[in-house]
Amino acid sequence: MTYRLLQIDDDPVILFLHNKLFSKYTNSKIDQFKNGKLALDHILDNNGPDISYMLLLDINMPVMNGWEFMDEICNHGLEKSISVIILTSSADYADLDKSKTYANIVHFIQKPLTKEKIEKVPVLMEYLELQE
Repeated sequence: MTYRLLQIDDDPVILFLHNKLFSKYTNSKIDQFKNGKLALDHILDNNGPDISYMLLLDINMPVMNGWEFMDEICNHGLEKSISVIILTSSADYADLDKSKTYANIVHFIQKPLTKEKIEKVPVLMEYLELQE
């Protein structure tokens, strides 16, 4: 099985900071995408029965936002091979409630990501350890 961790966020500063933070846990490259459409295209082009994805997904992005992305994942039947952590600046309880309607959203975290937040999410720690 191949395990991939993807960050999907339109903020280049957040992507840079999170990449630096993850470098403390893994030497593997973590793919980054500036919107849901780019990430979806990548997943569709690189999907297979031996690939499992963990996504750090922002909600508010141009082109395709996080909720549109989640709907597309469901439309393509990819929920079983993709686990999602919503990583957002949104403090809206409606977003938290909506995240609970998707079976493959495993956690909801407010930005920015910190060492303490990473270590409180066992499934994320597991993915970081499984990176090739």
